[in-house]
Amino acid sequence: MEKYPEVKKIYDDIQKLNIQGATNVAISTFEGMKLYLEVTKETDSKKLLEELARVGWELALARDNEPLARNGVTYVLHFFKERFPVLPTLSVMKHELTSLCDEYLGMIESTKALMIEKNAKNLVYIDKMLTHCHSSTAVAMMKAIGEGDPDFEVVCTETRPRFQGRKTAKRLIEAGVRTTLIADSAAESFVIGRGSVKIDGIFIGCDQITAEGHTINKIGSWGIASAAYYAGKSLYVVTPLLKIDPTSFLETVRIEVREDAELWEDAPKGLRMYNPAFEIVDNVLITGYLTEFGMVLPENIGKFAKENYPWIFDNNQEIN
Repeated sequence: MEKYPEVKKIYDDIQKLNIQGATNVAISTFEGMKLYLEVTKETDSKKLLEELARVGWELALARDNEPLARNGVTYVLHFFKERFPVLPTLSVMKHELTSLCDEYLGMIESTKALMIEKNAKNLVYIDKMLTHCHSSTAVAMMKAIGEGDPDFEVVCTETRPRFQGRKTAKRLIEAGVRTTLIADSAAESFVIGRGSVKIDGIFIGCDQITAEGHTINKIGSWGIASAAYYAGKSLYVVTPLLKIDPTSFLETVRIEVREDAELWEDAPKGLRMYNPAFEIVDNVLITGYLTEFGMVLPENIGKFAKENYPWIFDNNQEIN
């Protein structure tokens, strides 16, 4: 990737968190792949395809817990090979590979509309909702559920140390949704009914779904999910099935750990710090996944993904 500085910059921006959010990481991955196709001087068709795959995987693997981008690379390679068992000319290759990148990005965009269409009308009974961190998809779903409901209200966590919850609060306020921002450490008290807003249900986004239906989301999500389970409140994960990682299981999930300086830049010498960005929410704590196909139970998530996106399970694709 070093010989393509424009692509390397995208990689660095993903690694340094200048690009955040699963959708933005996926978009950037395909921007990098398309940029490679524009600037490469490679004239051998086979080598071009191999190098594009390397570029795609390096970008998609720049951080852990980004299967939306990784599945997109699988999508491009799978369907290109399916359509062209014999490699076409370079110009056709570049055109078709670019089109497949755009095709996958279009899928991501269409899933958001489908998720709202399939789920929002069934959840209008929820008037007081709590959400953790920032998910553009979850925000869109909450806005749709609360539309025209003067009693609808959302409680957002601040989401330390990068305060992504402020972004959620801002988006909701801009949409006219009554919103309360709380400290992360107050979330469980609100969920069990001891806050200033009586919570009816919980929405969280998702960075990764394991093959067993566990979800990986922002650190702090497990405590909120456990409080919801204890209090008998529904907890929904708002996510497209495109975020499933069929190779990940509870005991093998790798969690992204970020720099200590994110917690305390001028910390006392000798202080040990550990800063995981995400954590696993066990499938038993999840009421359901709100997907582009409607609500899916955690225990059915792998089977459902295989029926609708069989290409994700293409074992011929190299991930490492």
